[in-house]
Amino acid sequence: MLVAIERNGPVRSAPVQSDSIANLRPVIESFVDKGAHLKTDELHAYKMIGKQYASHQWVNHLAKEYSRGDVHNNTAESFNAMLELAKQGVFHYLSKKHLSRYLDEIGLRWNQREPELKVTRKGKFKIVMKRLTVLSMLKFLLTHAPGRQIRRSENGGF
Repeated sequence: MLVAIERNGPVRSAPVQSDSIANLRPVIESFVDKGAHLKTDELHAYKMIGKQYASHQWVNHLAKEYSRGDVHNNTAESFNAMLELAKQGVFHYLSKKHLSRYLDEIGLRWNQREPELKVTRKGKFKIVMKRLTVLSMLKFLLTHAPGRQIRRSENGGF
């Protein structure tokens, strides 16, 4: 599975057959603008694909490096953690056949948040994610709905 997230922004994700350049390149090219600054882990395929973008920096997990300044892939790891929690609590099993649907569900939940700058007790600034208002959620849902089915749930939701 490939996860592309803009910092404090929306997520795009898709199942991929393997982590080869041939499988990853078309998905990354469809998700990411060529002017973007990629920040990934040390996978060789990312290093090769990253050459065609504005910049590419990576962290080396094998050397126990998980962040270096603003270079990290922790945002994507947070999305993966959210997917894992949904698997344990709701889905229980993620089939390959329907993996894109599970990713869409978690992606929708992720994208219905917006960053808010808060001040901690120690006076430091911190970005926290808060839920969108109902009207903002509806606007988001309708702008991303073309080509997708929207159904009402039994309790009145979507």
